[in-house]
Formats: sequence, structure tokens, C-alpha cells
Amino acid sequence: MIKVFVYGTFTRGGRYHQYCLQGKKFLGKGFIEGYTKYILGGLHGILPEKGKRVQGEVYEIDPATLTRLDFIMNNGPAFTRRIVDVELENDETLQAEVYIWNGSV
Repeated sequence: MIKVFVYGTFTRGGRYHQYCLQGKKFLGKGFIEGYTKYILGGLHGILPEKGKRVQGEVYEIDPATLTRLDFIMNNGPAFTRRIVDVELENDETLQAEVYIWNGSV
């Protein structure tokens, strides 16, 4: 299984959560260091920025769900998927996929 860190509209209560992550195994809330979040039209995006952190949620997903997320996030042109360290609320650290905005703000 694949772990993915999501923020913004993919978290619980966000408009894309029900289409991609509802019913997937929730591993917890957490954060990633060294990034900051921006609102980019209808989606949220993150960019590297020292001293900042982004809050989000971690899910365990299957390859089909990852493909769906890649499509929605326009993986390649708009976002790049990378593996990052996520610190969960319970102080556990794990690695998960995350989408990084390719543009500027």
C-alpha cells in the first residue's frame, strides 16, 4: 500500500476528499517541515520554504487511488509528487507521497 500526505481540499471535509479518499485507511493528522501552503484557484498547493510547516492528513491508498490523485493534481505539468517525512500527532514519523506545486506565487 502507498501512503499519501494530503492538505487543503483533499482532507476530511474538503471538496475532493469524498472522490478520492473516503473509505481509505486514515493514518493520522500530521505535518511536513520546510513547506508553506498557498491557495491556487480551486486547489491548494505547497512550495518549499524554510522554517514553515504544512498541516495535513495521511492515508494509506492503493495504486488506482494514486492514479486518480495524479490525474486530479495534474501530476507533471502542475504538481510533482515526491516522498517526504511526515510527523504524525503521536510523534511517529513516516514517509509519504505529497504533491508539490511546480509554479510560482
